[in-house]
Amino acid sequence: MGRKRDIRDVDAVARDFEMDPAQRRRFGDYLEQCKRSGNVGTRNDRGDFTWDEMMEKAREFIGESQEP
Repeated sequence: MGRKRDIRDVDAVARDFEMDPAQRRRFGDYLEQCKRSGNVGTRNDRGDFTWDEMMEKAREFIGESQEP
């Protein structure tokens, strides 16, 4: 069985942003934290993020990761 689509999409966004494996893991955790706090995506009823939403979340994540 292959990886779920949402995980493949997160992996692809992480590659686009040249995240290393540790950053990729933290990015996935960041997305889950966003969902738990009510900042959900519009892809489906589970609150998964669309491609564009994940790209925006990645920009937010990279910005937060680089703050002192």
